[in-house]
Amino acid sequence: MYMATGAMRRGSCHGDTSAVGTTFGRIHEGLPPDSPWLFRVLLGSRAFLITTVVITVVFGAVTTSNPEWLLAVDEPVSEWFRGLIEDGGFATLVTHLGSPNLAVALGAIGVVALWRRCRASAITLALLVASAAVTDIVLKVIVNRPRPANPVVATALSSFPSGHVIHVVVMFGLIPILLWTVTNSRAYLKVGFAVFGVAVVSVAVSRVALGVHWPSDVVASFFLGASLLLGAQSLIRSAWAADRCKTLDLHINHGISTS
Repeated sequence: MYMATGAMRRGSCHGDTSAVGTTFGRIHEGLPPDSPWLFRVLLGSRAFLITTVVITVVFGAVTTSNPEWLLAVDEPVSEWFRGLIEDGGFATLVTHLGSPNLAVALGAIGVVALWRRCRASAITLALLVASAAVTDIVLKVIVNRPRPANPVVATALSSFPSGHVIHVVVMFGLIPILLWTVTNSRAYLKVGFAVFGVAVVSVAVSRVALGVHWPSDVVASFFLGASLLLGAQSLIRSAWAADRCKTLDLHINHGISTS
């Protein structure tokens, strides 16, 4: 009786071991080899990771000096986007998708949910959210770039980088990965990338339209967030991650659906 009760408790805690193993084992495999080329480049290419890091460093170095030629590009583009809104109500609503507080809250929920399923995934998610927050604050202090004049909403610290863009990239960038992990469906993978693209563009435009960031801030912040996301993707596909999740006996071999 006691052994049966213990088995029932383990089943309620972990669910069906086969199903869970199939789902979370897929986290460490990356995207299917016949998925669209662009998707595999964005989430599985080390060359793209290196490219995003290089672009981030270059943008950071340029914005640190805040040259006149950069402002000559930023100012007219910024004014055009600011002319798109009247009272900033909708832009203010949309911009919350990249709220650092929202990212931390969702990250904490994700860590708790993943901890007993795939511990390495939980650790990677925690590192991703923490690195996004720390990178944002540290670079703001170091670069200390002045913000555009007369922002629509209240701001803190300096203009570069955009914490909202960084956080929307790292959080919504997880959606394609999670949809692929849970559904094993290429159709849902495409939906995930569409959601990611809409969210990132919306938040980036809202930050410029609200007058809290220069256009070059949000462009550089996209690549900065992408660098962090791709770094996390590389970590979760490493032997370190797979070994730690396998210790929970929740990983098995599985096939790939053709949906």
